[in-house]
Formats: sequence, structure tokens, C-alpha cells
Amino acid sequence: MGSSTQLLTRKEAYALVELSLQQARAAGKRLLVAIVEFDRFYRVMDTKGTEFSDAVMDNMINRLEETGKLLSGVKPPVLCNWGSHSFLCILQESEAADLCWNAVDAIKYSVECPVSEGGTELYLTSSIGACYYPQDGFTGDTLICRAESALQMSKDGGGNRISFYRSEDTDRMYRRLSIETGLRPALYQRQFHLSYQPIYKLSDGRLKGLEALLRWNHPQLGAISPNEFIPIAEHNGLIAPIGEWVLRESCKMLAKIRKCGLRDLRMSINISPLQLHDPAFTSTVLGVLEENGMEPGSVELEITEHYLFNASGTAVASLSRLRAAGVRIALDDFGTGYSSFSNLKQLPIHCLKIDKSFIEKIDLDGPERHIVESIIGLVHKLGIEVVAEGVEYEGQYRLLKDWGCDYVQGYLLGKPMEPTVMDTTMFRGSPQEDREEEEVRLQDEAHR
Repeated sequence: MGSSTQLLTRKEAYALVELSLQQARAAGKRLLVAIVEFDRFYRVMDTKGTEFSDAVMDNMINRLEETGKLLSGVKPPVLCNWGSHSFLCILQESEAADLCWNAVDAIKYSVECPVSEGGTELYLTSSIGACYYPQDGFTGDTLICRAESALQMSKDGGGNRISFYRSEDTDRMYRRLSIETGLRPALYQRQFHLSYQPIYKLSDGRLKGLEALLRWNHPQLGAISPNEFIPIAEHNGLIAPIGEWVLRESCKMLAKIRKCGLRDLRMSINISPLQLHDPAFTSTVLGVLEENGMEPGSVELEITEHYLFNASGTAVASLSRLRAAGVRIALDDFGTGYSSFSNLKQLPIHCLKIDKSFIEKIDLDGPERHIVESIIGLVHKLGIEVVAEGVEYEGQYRLLKDWGCDYVQGYLLGKPMEPTVMDTTMFRGSPQEDREEEEVRLQDEAHR
């Protein structure tokens, strides 16, 4: 074919898939439906223009036709135009099952050979999503949808790969769709709630503050982890109202606790990077604190290490303004991203939280033990406080205390608590102190 306009259109492609299905049924053979898409082809269009882009696509069509003629043991694929830089391939499988896979591999190879232009060679890569009749669907519409799903998996994996449809992909998409459609009602129907995990000061064992943890019990899906629904909320623009709700509710809770005489407690609140791009975020935080009669230093905003080391100037400026106003800033999950001590001194942070994946192994004879001890010493020299997350054993607690860690949180000291079960009697001392006092009491009784 000499031009991309000679390929079948999408509407014609749907009809051709149905016709190919009927032929496959009659022959008792499997049918493969694959979508081939060039990765980041927009860069070619932007830099070389549409005329050159069309010429590249025509070149690819000719290659695919030649590849089809060379395929041994497989009926040559039928090609359909599927977009400005994608094709739909329909391939009837022969008796040898592996030949169909080889055919898809050959298609990918043929479209990725370099294209010559002006004395230079242009290298393209492609992503392919494929599915089979009959195991993946019985209608053309179903097969095309599932080929699109497999293509998306290829692109989500970074592109330049072949992905075959899996039933769990559909289950995952249905779950994501349920979460997406349920997020907005969840916010306005008050399905979200907060749990609060205590943070203790190691030097005296007293309660220093609480971390507010967002929870969601979906009416049908049950409990959904924030790690799952927060990225979706960020994608669909709901993170701003959800984040503001968390801020207001956690500050209200801290105000209630402070009325009981616990004036020194601090509330740690996780924030999304997208909130920092909102010009009104700084004034919102300060306004909520003023509404609840609290000074700025009573709140500590936590943002993950991975984002903060790559934050834009706008985000860092927002954090700097909040810090200048007295709000504390913490770097969360330290050790899980691209950790850099040289960057730490440039960031407007008061506190660093070492991720629990390091803490859980410090009582063993391994590298984590030395890494955590070194982090605490180096960070202190920068004038930054340290919190150890995920402390679950006595050995971890004692080591962190010996190394001079400032604060600890974890199941050893206290699990996240619901507001309904929180009581000021829980905040008089640390669980560690209670255990030590109990041990002394039992020893005294034994001597008597």
C-alpha cells in the first residue's frame, strides 16, 4: 500500500474483526487481535512535521505488508488504521500455537527498524496489546476492548513491550473505576474517617504528638488503603478537597485534646504534592489553625521524600512560606526514594521520618543497623530532628534510644486509634514507662 489512507477505517475495522471471528469459528482456530502503537510519536510530529510523520506511517505500512508475506505457517495479518500512530492487526492462528506469538514479535521488530531521514536515522519503539479468541472474548467489541486494555498495560509498564490480556487486568480496571466513581460521594457522605497513631519522645518517653491517618470504608469494596485511592484522587482532582477535610478534622481533634490540658501535643498531617501547587494552600492551613485557636507550630505537615527531592520551585516556595509562618515540615518515608544528604540542607524541613522498612531490621546483624545509626547522627548535625517509624520490638526501641533518635512511633507503643476510643488517660505516659513500672512492681512483690 502506498498511503496510510488506504488502510481500513475504525468503523470498517470493527466489521472486519467480526468477519474474521466467523471465519475462525468455522475453521476451529484461534484468532489474535493486536493493537500496535508507536511510543511518544508526538515528538516526531512536533519536531519533523505532519508531512514527514505521514511518510513514516506509510513506510511502516509497507513494512508490515512485507512482514505478513514472509510469515511462515501463519495467514498474513489484516491491517487496519487505528489512529494517527497506531494499527490494528488481525491474525488467524495456525496449528502451531507459538507461531502466532512469533508473528507478533516479527511485527514489532519490523516497525522498529530505523527510518532514514536527511542522512540521519530515526529510531522508534512500539507498544503492543494483544488478546485471543476464544479465551479472551467471543465478540469483536470485547476483543478490541481487551486488546486496548493490554496495550495500556504495555504503556503503563514504560512502553516498548508486548502485553497479552489477562483477566485480572479487567478486575483491576473495574476496581479502579469503582474507586473513581465512589470518591466524590465518599467525601460528601462522610465515608472517610481519621485514625490517630501516637508519636513518643524517646528522651523522656512522653507522648509528643499524633499522626492523622486517612481511612475509607467503601460500601461495596470494604476498607481501601490510602496507597490505592490517594493516587486516584490526585489524578481526578479530588485531592484538594479531601486534603482540606483531613486538615480540618485533625485540627479539630487536636483542639479537643488540648482542652483537656495537653497543650504541648502536635498533630502530623500527610499532604499531597498537588496541594502545594494550590496558591491558596498556605492561607488555608493558617486559616484552619486560627479557626481552632492553635499556633502554627502545633501542626506538622508531612510530604514524601520521593516527591520533595524533585519538587518544583512553586512547591518548595509554598513549604518555605509555611515554615516561615511557624508550621513544621517533615520529610516522610526517608530511605525509600532517592535519598541525598546534600539535598537535605536545601529543603525547608524540621524533621525527617525514617521509613519502617529500615527500622524493622535494625535489631538484626545487617546493613540496616549501621545505616539507621548513621542517618540519625548525620541528620542531627544538620539540625534536623528524627522520627523512627514502624517500631515493633523492644530491641528496636532500645537501640534507637541509644543512638539518640528523637521520636518513635509504631505498634510497640501504640496502634492507630479511632476518635471514639481515644481517652486522655491514654496520654499520661508512654507504654514503655507503663511496662517498666509494672516490672518494678512485680519485683517488689516478689521480694516481699
